[in-house]
Amino acid sequence: MMIRRIIGLGSTTALAVTAPLLLTGATPANAGTTASCSKLASATNISAATYADRLVRAWGSGATATANCYATTATARTLYGQALPGGIHWRRVSTEGAAGTIYVTYHDDARGGNLTIGVQNVGLRAADGWHAAYAAKFSGEPKAWNAVQWSDNLVRAWGRGDAKWTAYYATPTAVRELHKVAAKGGPHWTRIATEGAAGTTFVTYRNDVTRHTLVIGVSNMGLSQGDAHAAYTVRYH
Repeated sequence: MMIRRIIGLGSTTALAVTAPLLLTGATPANAGTTASCSKLASATNISAATYADRLVRAWGSGATATANCYATTATARTLYGQALPGGIHWRRVSTEGAAGTIYVTYHDDARGGNLTIGVQNVGLRAADGWHAAYAAKFSGEPKAWNAVQWSDNLVRAWGRGDAKWTAYYATPTAVRELHKVAAKGGPHWTRIATEGAAGTTFVTYRNDVTRHTLVIGVSNMGLSQGDAHAAYTVRYH
């Protein structure tokens, strides 16, 4: 079963991948324009949680024009500094209010860590409702996983017989190829080579006991977009 979408916002959610940034307080000049924002559904009277959900979805899908309507320039800069697009794995976990601001927190179901968006409460927003998400903070986020690290994680998961995470890192086709080799790959795989070709990073491992080799192909584009199942091809010799 593919674990491609984590439900939390009523749609796909987003994945951020770099180091934490600090919460910002003041509202600077805003990035979106009145003309571009007016094409979107009204943001005047929606709840702060829904407002933040829309922002996180737009950031996650790479819809920068939409994200810029919900976020201030500083908030957008914080999100884009983390990843663009944000990806698919954020799940809303809490909402709390303080001094006219509602803080909406999301958890990254793929890699751990949280994102908190500060949204001005309904009565404090501008007349058109835009740019009310004026604060963003990441906490506990790991650094970006490159293709080699992704492949290593797949081999470790398969090695210990962890079907859930093997299915997360690899496509169903790649999982089937691994399971043809063994349901549990074991701990004896050593990475011996890495090379890139046509948008794919190929990572080669050798089994220290059997001397067989395993080549994992990871989609660089899929990984950059925050997709699950980025490892899509397996060769065993």
